[in-house]
Amino acid sequence: MPYSRQTLLFALGLLLLLQPPAMEFLSPTADRPFGGLAIAAARINRPFRTRSAGGHGVAFGLNRDVDNSSDDDGDADTTGSAGAGTSRGDNAARGEGQVCGEACYKGMLAGTSGACKAQEFNPGLFQMLTDARTRRAAQSSFGDRSRFQAALKRYQDGANLTVVTVGGSITAGQGAVDAPPYPKWMQFVLDANLPDKDRVKVRNGAVPGTSSQYMSSCHNVHVPRDADVIFVEYAVNDEEMPMPHMNNQIRRPYERLLRKLLGYPNRPAVILMHAYRWFQLPADTSGQFWMSSERQQSEFGLFYGLPQLSVKACCYHYMAEGKKGFQVKRPRADRHGVIQHENFIDATLKDFAFYYDLVHPDGNTGHRIMGEIAAQLVLDVWADVASGSQLSPEDQQAIDAPLPSPMLPDNLESKADKCFIGPAFQRTMVETDGFQWVNEGKSADLPKWGFVSDVPDQYIKFKINTLSNRTRSDAMVTAELGHLRSYENMGRAGVQCEGGCTCNYWTLDGHQESRTSQTFLQAFMVTQAEDCIISVRVLKETSSGKHKVKITGIMVSEDPEAAAFQDWASFDWVSIAASKDPKGVFEIGNIARRALLEWNAASSAEIMRVYHESLDGGSASGGRGATNLDEPVTQSVVL
Repeated sequence: MPYSRQTLLFALGLLLLLQPPAMEFLSPTADRPFGGLAIAAARINRPFRTRSAGGHGVAFGLNRDVDNSSDDDGDADTTGSAGAGTSRGDNAARGEGQVCGEACYKGMLAGTSGACKAQEFNPGLFQMLTDARTRRAAQSSFGDRSRFQAALKRYQDGANLTVVTVGGSITAGQGAVDAPPYPKWMQFVLDANLPDKDRVKVRNGAVPGTSSQYMSSCHNVHVPRDADVIFVEYAVNDEEMPMPHMNNQIRRPYERLLRKLLGYPNRPAVILMHAYRWFQLPADTSGQFWMSSERQQSEFGLFYGLPQLSVKACCYHYMAEGKKGFQVKRPRADRHGVIQHENFIDATLKDFAFYYDLVHPDGNTGHRIMGEIAAQLVLDVWADVASGSQLSPEDQQAIDAPLPSPMLPDNLESKADKCFIGPAFQRTMVETDGFQWVNEGKSADLPKWGFVSDVPDQYIKFKINTLSNRTRSDAMVTAELGHLRSYENMGRAGVQCEGGCTCNYWTLDGHQESRTSQTFLQAFMVTQAEDCIISVRVLKETSSGKHKVKITGIMVSEDPEAAAFQDWASFDWVSIAASKDPKGVFEIGNIARRALLEWNAASSAEIMRVYHESLDGGSASGGRGATNLDEPVTQSVVL
């Protein structure tokens, strides 16, 4: 019986939608606006051969061509069609009998994953979304690349290349709900282009909801000592125009953070990654080019000769034009901070909108673009090293030279650690007559370490350095003691200072009426001393009838004028994740995934709620990018 015209059209449409990666006679998934609906779960981390193209390690599993369209330096750009990459990559693998790797990207949400199958490879995650010109446009300041070259020369000679990212919620991955965050995209590109991906490690030390002030104090818990390259992203999290100009409690810790990172043992390359936020409050200020901390943070980059990457430098005009992948007509999330699947609304947003919510890039676009521009910078320097470029004696002298005096007055960095969480906290204990280092976590994936006692009069003492970075030694600094608060079994403890420092005696109470258990940070003032002893003693008095006391960490400000951290949730996450690392270094992948997802979802929902209240109040009239965020976007834009 002959099929009707409608039936044939339906079958052809279904075939186009569900085509497997190897069917090269159909247009590649990446080129179809509704490709996200296809069964195209990216299969990654499969071992595939990389060959040297002029010593640059270009991945031929993706493409056999080097893109020199926008430059003449013979670098390691990777471009080409997904179909071509699939054919060549699979043929090469079949010829050598290679099998799929065991590790796959597991996504950020339940139900999203990468699928590994032998003899099947979709290079979509490795095919650059951006072109070479866009990636180069992001390099807003070339900087002194001597440290960068030294790091990649060590890698060329057989050492590991340890790349670290620090920042706030953008770097931590918020917005990347069904695709990787930017550090993971960078890892994918580097794995595909550098000759030995097993020696390339990208560690993500970012913490949501924190600023550079936190990282300046706690860098030792987030950045491994063997770091070779460090990307620093705080252009969105740090306040845009704090006063007084530059010399304030926002910019001062930012400079100290840079100085501390530059002083790490490997003399790492430090790169400023300037994210950009299009949507603003009030809504009629959206789309203003200058709205971020990038200008002032760039001054530090120029002062210290740091390479800089700028999202707005490469992408602002694409956003204004409405180019595919850069669109800012609305974020992908709706007014409740979630994806809208009804009426195919998300089909018009996924792979088109740059942002997931008002602040955070979407994993399929904005995060991916940030990962590509970061990887391009690494590959550019690798191209120089692989082609035989050598450091001059002057370059090596600059690497070894001490840092100049700080740009801001009296802003030298502290040489001693100021943040003691997880294993770092365990090492501060100098004396106890009964407290035990105990893991009260319910599973290996959720360790909850701390010093615990439930016996009155038992004590524990910790030794820390409370010296300020300032030349004044008589000013007091802020210390914060982390302890458990819960609704049952908790007691009280007396806290006082001994040794070379002094502070007012105060009482810690671990009992609370709310039926939750959480870490609490109690701030108190302490005098400066190289060896300051903090003593905690369990008291007989109790408000719960029990006496349990659990101490989980200590933080110390290095500037007398700095405010307390007081971010209990982040402190708890850092404690858990750092405890899971052999060296006690936080990595975002080590925190409880459910807790992170819940935090991200709540944050996105709150961001969108506030924005819509602004719109409903009428403040969005005339604003660029201020639209009804519940309506689908018509694709009558530049693609």
